[in-house]
Amino acid sequence: MIISELYLSAPRLQEQLEFYAGVLGMQVLEDNGASVALRAGATRLAFSPADSPAVYHFAFNIAPRKFVDSKQWLVSRGISLLELDGKDQFHSEGWNADNLYFRDPAGNIIEFIARHELPDISDGPFSPSDLLCVSEIGVATPDVGATVAEIERALGLSVYKEGSDTFTPMGDQRGLLIVVREGRHWFPTNTAAQLLPLRVVIEGVQEARYCPPGLPHEILMRPAQAVER
Repeated sequence: MIISELYLSAPRLQEQLEFYAGVLGMQVLEDNGASVALRAGATRLAFSPADSPAVYHFAFNIAPRKFVDSKQWLVSRGISLLELDGKDQFHSEGWNADNLYFRDPAGNIIEFIARHELPDISDGPFSPSDLLCVSEIGVATPDVGATVAEIERALGLSVYKEGSDTFTPMGDQRGLLIVVREGRHWFPTNTAAQLLPLRVVIEGVQEARYCPPGLPHEILMRPAQAVER
């Protein structure tokens, strides 16, 4: 599953632009005063103004052999890595992946994740071009089981690995919706998952849409040729 477009809300758009373009080196696609959009590999990442503080969790896929370099690269740009129990990098046996976390100016919890089961033909030192895509976006909901069932019906996505009534990933290693119960803490922080405005476009074989009543989420499936680049 490819997350081709991701639309989030954030206060102080100029700070977001300066961070993602100036610090992380992402290509600017749009800056019209009302929104900003940047290129992260296969994903268009956009922010529009937020009326109140909004903290999302999302992840960028990076190549496994660039993981150590990516950590040094972030630190060299003045970015502080998030720690838990004295550790600032982590490994998941179940997902066969290494990851690290940091925040952007809006407080969003950003993850670099290196998935060892994906092909890795990267070479040279880490650079902005090694941000391969947005591969995860957190989707908070009052009822994880019901939301997962609705997404399965509407979009045909399957549960990745296994889930629970508080945390269920859907999709595959290239793109995941991380469906979590509202109020659950985002690893490795004490920040609770919020119900936030969220628009996601994923590549698929047909047009489909999930827009639950009463929740600020819209998830669209579009054929690859119809996706904005």
